[in-house]
Parts: sequence; structure tokens; C-alpha cells
Amino acid sequence: GRCKTFDASANGLVGGEGVGVLLVKRAAQAIADGDSIYALIRGVAVNNDGSNKAGFYAPGFAGQSEVIETVLRSTGIHPESISYVEAHGTGTKLGDPVEVAALTSAYRKQTEQKQFCGIGSVKSNIGHLDTVAGLAGCIKVALSLKHRELPPTLHYKTPNPAIDFDNSPFYVVDQLREWAGGNGPRRAGLTSLGIGGTNTHAILEECVAVRA
Repeated sequence: GRCKTFDASANGLVGGEGVGVLLVKRAAQAIADGDSIYALIRGVAVNNDGSNKAGFYAPGFAGQSEVIETVLRSTGIHPESISYVEAHGTGTKLGDPVEVAALTSAYRKQTEQKQFCGIGSVKSNIGHLDTVAGLAGCIKVALSLKHRELPPTLHYKTPNPAIDFDNSPFYVVDQLREWAGGNGPRRAGLTSLGIGGTNTHAILEECVAVRA
């Protein structure tokens, strides 16, 4: 099987197995110790759909949008300064459109700009690693920030007709791209969603204090 995230031919997630490890340290201490810093975690938020959930397997638009807005608000980061989002992106006909709609709704509170932010999912490469899925996405973002490159989301040919990318802040990263810099540090959003209704979103950025 293949995970065809965001694609019109997406027909469901592909299972996988994996183990991931992150070393998390206070930024000031890591800089003082001369550590190799792959990324800074600027903010994380977690919520749960609770009684608003339509069904155990159903994605929750309101909860997803709210958790993204919470991180943007708590960090004071403007969406236009985020140039990539690592989506949960399981490759389901229903889940992918809901996720993009939630991201778009949260971003639209602060910007009307279109297609300025890349979006992708590591699940197209390695499948859905169950409880390690979010960690796999986090590792991908950290490595992307380190190398200043955005890896392609595989098997993306034709956009899911339920996703209006043209009028959203997002475009699918379907080929290897240089991660172009802007006026500030490169930043990425990261979404991970639990099947029982838990929604998580984080914002990561490069550590410009130690970049060559």
C-alpha cells in the first residue's frame, strides 16, 4: 500500500512501525554547552474534541483549528512567518480536507495571503507509525530546518477535490525544495492527531544564534 496524502486517489492510511528519540534541552543551556541544535520548540498546545466529536474515527474541525490558534496566540507568531507545515496527513478522503480546512481557518484569522506555506506529511514516506507518528514528523521538521531543505511528499499527483489549495495559505511540497529564508528564522508548524480526539500542534524554528 501507499499513503497518498492530499491526493484525489487517497484511500486510507498505511500502517508502519518505528521508534524515535528526541533530546530536549533548554535553549540557553544547549547554546552554552555548544550542542548541535536542530530546532527550537517555540510552543506546543494540546486539546481534545471531547463531546464535540462526531465519532471515534471522525476528525474534529473545531478542535484542530482551536489548537493551532492557541499556539499562534501563545507564541505571538504570525502565520505568514511560517513557511512549512508538517501535517498529520494520514491520506484519507475525509481526514485530509478537514485538516487543511482547520489550518486554513486558523491562519485566516491573521492573513489572507495564498499559497505562501508548504505542506507535507512524512506518512507518505514511511506510513503511519501509530504512537510514534507525531515524533516522526517532529524529527522530519528538525532535520529539514538543519539542512534548510523541504523533502517531497510522495504519491501526490492530483489534489483531493475537497481541498481548495488555490485559495488556501498552502501548497503541497511534492518535490525536494531549498527552504528559502526570509526576514526572520525559518519556521514550521507540526500537527499530530490522536484517533480518540486528541489534537496537538507545535511551532518549531531554526536556532539562528548558532547557525553558520
